[in-house]
Amino acid sequence: MSSSLLHEIKARLEALAADPAADVGATADWALETMEGDDPLLAEDPVWRALDALSGADLMAGPGEPLHGPEDFRAWLHEFGEAYPDL
Repeated sequence: MSSSLLHEIKARLEALAADPAADVGATADWALETMEGDDPLLAEDPVWRALDALSGADLMAGPGEPLHGPEDFRAWLHEFGEAYPDL
């Protein structure tokens, strides 16, 4: 089993958690595209949950008001890290 997807998810979560100015739109687009793929890791619940969260990273609560921010990104990273502690 290839772990490249796991590493990519972790890297994208880390980038969002570390940099509030990160391009959340590009990350959300990447997550949606990845979810449409055929990687066997997509069948793993923690992978799907992380991608699902990332796919909505750019949602807005209102004009100019992001629904998610660094606290959310850190929580998503923590949850993913608990599922894959050796990553």
